[in-house]
Amino acid sequence: MKRLLTLVVIAALGAGATGCDLSPTAAKVNGVTISQAQLTDQLSTVTGNLVAQCALSIGQSQSGGSLPAVTGTGDATVSTQFAAFELNGLVEQTLEQSALAQRHVAVGPADVANARQDYEAQLAQAAAQVGSPCNLTGTRLIDGLPKAFVNAQARSLAYQERLEEVVGHIDVSPAALRAYYDAHLTDVTQLCLNLIIAKDQASAQALHDQIAAGASFAAAAQGAGVDTTNTPTDGQGPCVYPSNIASQLGPTSAATVEALADGQLAPPQGIPVPNQVTGATTTVWIVIGVRQHHVVSFAASEAGVRQALLGMGGASFTTALGRLVRGASVELDPRYGTWSTRRGVSAPTAPKPAFVLNPRVGSAGAPGSSLGSPSNGQPAG
Repeated sequence: MKRLLTLVVIAALGAGATGCDLSPTAAKVNGVTISQAQLTDQLSTVTGNLVAQCALSIGQSQSGGSLPAVTGTGDATVSTQFAAFELNGLVEQTLEQSALAQRHVAVGPADVANARQDYEAQLAQAAAQVGSPCNLTGTRLIDGLPKAFVNAQARSLAYQERLEEVVGHIDVSPAALRAYYDAHLTDVTQLCLNLIIAKDQASAQALHDQIAAGASFAAAAQGAGVDTTNTPTDGQGPCVYPSNIASQLGPTSAATVEALADGQLAPPQGIPVPNQVTGATTTVWIVIGVRQHHVVSFAASEAGVRQALLGMGGASFTTALGRLVRGASVELDPRYGTWSTRRGVSAPTAPKPAFVLNPRVGSAGAPGSSLGSPSNGQPAG
């Protein structure tokens, strides 16, 4: 899910600061104000919901990173690193909005609706690929997200996608999406599998021979030699894309399975599986066949098709965004950190221990000064 990596969790900003938002400034981006109220609202949306935090963590894992600690050390606080993470997203969002405004490109309700569909599809795919720290995936994960969180994600992605369209000269009109879908039907065709996990190679061969002689997978799955713990009910496996088969079975077995016609059975497949604890590899024997080839509908594929088309302009978008960042004038309230064109928003650096308020003041035997002292016993200075 390449494109989820650049998503940021932000509230709707409009074209800049609104006339009724009188809260202090958190940052100014090329003269456009990001208020503390905007940042606080965004932080509250995430800190108040563990599923929202889970979604952010999935996105960061997909990019090879990790989400900063959300909770601060005090009651009802957030960490400075997480606040910087969120503010960096607001800065990027403002830059994208400004770039679109300069090109006289608007983001409308239809764009946001499409982006919401895209975000949900990307998040579900990422959770399936990298795992979910809250053990929620698919619709259970999506349905558990706060509406405000999803709305913010959708609006943020809408600005990104519109900028990708413009700088990459990408057509994602309904007609273009349908034309791409019709030309790439093999890419949206899933293989619905029947499979039985056998206890050993000999059992796999015996089960294969039973099915080849006319027994159903459902009947064979109830017989001897079956690893009933890992075999799906009635031997009926899921419908999956070829890429998923390759990632789970390896390229050699995947090629064998993909070559099967509907109703055909593959020879028993030995799949090497590493033990995550010991590192040792064991061979798991699988009896597998193709139940049918299933072409996923255009409606169900639309988000993926849009991502594929927009991904063609990924290099242009990255170049354009880099140019925006390098030319940006960003001023931060120092309490939120510092800005650089290389790192974006960095959390404020904690003061040295010698200059931190002494937590022992007021306790028995504590020094009278409210400042700590250096380890050499000299007064702080």
